[in-house]
Amino acid sequence: MRRRRARPEHPAQSRRLAIIERRPHAGPGVVKHGREAVDAFATDVLQLTLRLRPVLEGSPTAWPDGRGPRAAAIAQDLLKAVEALDIAVERLYIQAETLEVAHHALEIERRSYQELFEGGPDGYLVTDPEGLILRANGRAGELFACSAEDLVGELLPALVEDLHRPSLEAAIAAFELRDWEGEWIGQGVSAAGLPFSLALTAAVVRHSDRSVYRVRWSLRDVSHRPTTD
Repeated sequence: MRRRRARPEHPAQSRRLAIIERRPHAGPGVVKHGREAVDAFATDVLQLTLRLRPVLEGSPTAWPDGRGPRAAAIAQDLLKAVEALDIAVERLYIQAETLEVAHHALEIERRSYQELFEGGPDGYLVTDPEGLILRANGRAGELFACSAEDLVGELLPALVEDLHRPSLEAAIAAFELRDWEGEWIGQGVSAAGLPFSLALTAAVVRHSDRSVYRVRWSLRDVSHRPTTD
């Protein structure tokens, strides 16, 4: 029995197979779902091409009622549409790969910031515009003799002595008008009620309209800082 010779692949079909084979590996989160959608779309386009091939390769004169040429013309038009979809698939893969690179870069930046935040020699806090603590690192917890988690949800001015609290509250309120230069120095109070000299510096993160979004604080115990007469 003679072995049936395999029919050569259509160039567009070969290209689609190559696209699917070289598709990027799925990554985390939304990037993964985006690539999976492109993969599914590419597979649909390939299957549509495979269904059109028998129509295009058949003999139009062999069709009954003279409908062969008309069917072949429709199939040709459909194949052109599939070719356009094929180009769209390639562009979607390029966009997915670009998104993956951007996502990877952001993840590296996030990890670097997290390592700096957690491993820095100073205490670090992130507050909202009113001074409510949203994040704290371990060193900040050590300064106030508590855990970093205990600081979250506290108002920063509540962590200083009553005498110095109004000046810190005024400094926080002034962020809406201007950035803060220099240090705020006053008396912090630990969880055990012990006072210590506290120095604060702040970096304001703003919305596009210049309103305050977050404030990043650096905290240091300056009890042993030399004083000048």
